[in-house]
Amino acid sequence: MDEKNAPMRPIKVVDRRKFTAEGDPREDPGAFRQTIDETPPADLGEKTPETQAADPARGKTSPPPPTDIETSPLFLELIAMLARQSELMLVGAEGLPAQPAEAKRLIDYLGVVEEKTKGNLSAEEARVLTEVVFQLRSGFLQRS
Repeated sequence: MDEKNAPMRPIKVVDRRKFTAEGDPREDPGAFRQTIDETPPADLGEKTPETQAADPARGKTSPPPPTDIETSPLFLELIAMLARQSELMLVGAEGLPAQPAEAKRLIDYLGVVEEKTKGNLSAEEARVLTEVVFQLRSGFLQRS
């Protein structure tokens, strides 16, 4: 018979511990018996937002990621500042020699910001960050 189509049998739980939860000896170690009727969940393989957000270590669910994230002007300024600095390090300026190793480090910082904030940015922030990182990486490869 198919396991999926087999009728569910009740589960019998027998506590055979010799001590109680308080640490006292039991009179009859096999005396505590309990029968549990379980019905299987609808589909164990189905991923729902509740099961995806579940924290298996704590058994609690985390809130789903926000969908209406506002664009932060300060975040965009931060990205622009790091992009300008890495570009200056990459090409150099008047009286400032090019420093490709430092430019690479700043580009890598922006890449880490992009990776770690994935899913937590507004659409505009994500677009700007992705474009900036792409442009800087392309510029670095052209000058290497």
